[in-house]
Amino acid sequence: MHVVVTNPFAWPHVRRGAERLLNDLAAWLRSRGHRVTVFAMGPQDAEEDRDGVRYVFMRERMRSSRRQLNSLHYFAWRLQRELKGIEADAVFCLNYFDAYAALQARPQAPKPYRIVFQAVGIPTRRYFRAVPLDAWFIRRVLREADATVSLSSFARDLLQSDFGCRSLVLPPPVMTHDFSKLEAVVPEGGPIVLFVGDLDEPRKGVRALCMAFDLVKQVHPDAQLVLAGRASDATRQMLLALPRVAAHASSIRFHGVGGVHDLPDLYRQASVTVLPSVWEAFGLVLVESLAAGTPLVGAQHAGIVDIIDSPMVGRMFDPGRFELQTDNIAGLAQAILDVLVQGKTPEVIAACRARAECFSWDALGPAYEQALLPQGAQRRTAST
Repeated sequence: MHVVVTNPFAWPHVRRGAERLLNDLAAWLRSRGHRVTVFAMGPQDAEEDRDGVRYVFMRERMRSSRRQLNSLHYFAWRLQRELKGIEADAVFCLNYFDAYAALQARPQAPKPYRIVFQAVGIPTRRYFRAVPLDAWFIRRVLREADATVSLSSFARDLLQSDFGCRSLVLPPPVMTHDFSKLEAVVPEGGPIVLFVGDLDEPRKGVRALCMAFDLVKQVHPDAQLVLAGRASDATRQMLLALPRVAAHASSIRFHGVGGVHDLPDLYRQASVTVLPSVWEAFGLVLVESLAAGTPLVGAQHAGIVDIIDSPMVGRMFDPGRFELQTDNIAGLAQAILDVLVQGKTPEVIAACRARAECFSWDALGPAYEQALLPQGAQRRTAST
């Protein structure tokens, strides 16, 4: 089967959850014997072979912060032209822009292909009010794609309530072996609290985490906070200037983006991985941490609820009433302290790794493959 996988961006140019899923899905399908072609934007027009997967990069144009017309719209129009000339059995789209392009191109393609749209974010009707063109794009995609996939039960329910579209829930699988092959570490000094994500994005809740760290330090004076991910100078200065945070500056380490190869060590050396995000479509970093044997703390909101299913693997806290980010500092701190009290015991490590395997490619990959087949999940099929 020839499968085309599309997304506006790909590694190494952009590294987020969608780009990680694109990379892993393409590699997994290739390992299953399928021919795989990836279309994405890049700094210039180029083609690459990555372990048998053909990557076609189209130069990013119309770069702008304007939502009404930007490089994503250009990508849709350029991709439409490319797909008209490709003979594929299925096109797996990780964004509504490329799904729209696939729909537009299908009537003129050498043969009709199956279109699967995976909503890697959490589409809401409110988001599209200011961009009528995008609203038209996504409504057509949800109406005409052969299958629509959501990352979590929360995303599925919101897609149903806001757009009247039923979808199949397929969490993004994780290459768990990359994180479980190393022995888990119990820190010998003070506990290590780890955050992995974009510090510049307010909804990720790093501000609340830094303030909660002050309460953690009152119980564990030797605790350390490691913040891994993009962080502008302005964000770093803002975080260190927060009330009661500056006093702990020597215990807070900004790791930066680093490389993907850094993550297994970061996870396995941590005492707890914390993701206080709201509106998180899923939370790949949490599953990666579990695979490394490290328990979690997360906000009881959106996709995180599907991951933390027992106290043995972590705790959730109520994010409270929020606009852009949680402000339940005390609840977050208490959840972290609860995990630290339980400890990173052999039983906890085993429970974490067992939970991670529920989201492995061995467990979920066949469902992705099934969705690409002609008899796969039908358009707007309800999740079971």
